[in-house]
Amino acid sequence: MKVEELVDLFREETSYSTSELTHVWAVFWANFKIFLSYKTWVLTETLSTMASIAMYSFMGLQVDANKLVETGYGTASWLAFALVGVASANYLWMCISRISHAMSHEVREGTFEVIISSPIRLRSYIVGQLIRGFLVSAYFMFGVLLVGIFILKVPQIITPVTVLSFFTVILFMVASYIGIGIMAAGIILVYKKGDPLTFLFANITEFLGGVLFPLNYLKGYPLLWTIAWLMPYTYALDAARKILLTGATLASPSVLNNLIVLAICIAVFTPLGLEVFKLSCDRIRNEGTVATY
Repeated sequence: MKVEELVDLFREETSYSTSELTHVWAVFWANFKIFLSYKTWVLTETLSTMASIAMYSFMGLQVDANKLVETGYGTASWLAFALVGVASANYLWMCISRISHAMSHEVREGTFEVIISSPIRLRSYIVGQLIRGFLVSAYFMFGVLLVGIFILKVPQIITPVTVLSFFTVILFMVASYIGIGIMAAGIILVYKKGDPLTFLFANITEFLGGVLFPLNYLKGYPLLWTIAWLMPYTYALDAARKILLTGATLASPSVLNNLIVLAICIAVFTPLGLEVFKLSCDRIRNEGTVATY
């Protein structure tokens, strides 16, 4: 190509859509195609998910089922108890860590400068990444539940009402942590590192949320017991278990109370996370550190 032709190419004005919906779809579809291109990774993660459920089934043989009765989830087996926790915990953190992981990747690869200087709003970029995270994470969550229910024959109360109630709780659960995920992404923009902090937070939440054991076990440790009930995930997991293990619905007082707490968390953490992310973007612009890592 001649120099004149190259100069003319750069001079040419290219029209682009200003629709925020179009921008969200573009971000989602681009990242979803990247996910589909890693076929080996998808296969190995799927096999790993199935292997983990099988491992939990053998762990359940060592648990005294009578102690689970005291937790208020009926006469469910330990595997049924743990299945809901594992599925919801994996889904939550695959959704939420997607934002911080994407930011870390963009900064490390030097592509965030292109994103921040493009016509796409950062809000659209975040929403597109979130939607991608929701769908990809749902694939693995469904995998955990399907393997547990249909292959290992784990008893769960599956009806149209309980399924609708369960997914409503899951949406509230993820929404209550979106602000925290966006906040972590903002921290990564400024300090360029944040994944270890995110993983630590995820592990603490899973432990104190009672993914693999009843929270009643923490009553002997007042500090841990208090911290556990300060986390949104604890309320979401409690509601999800009561739905799938006892047949409760959204109209049940215990489930409804948990949803009210999650709604409060959504109202508090979402605007806070967006504000932290905005301040982080303004800071790296002012400092000129958009392209550094």
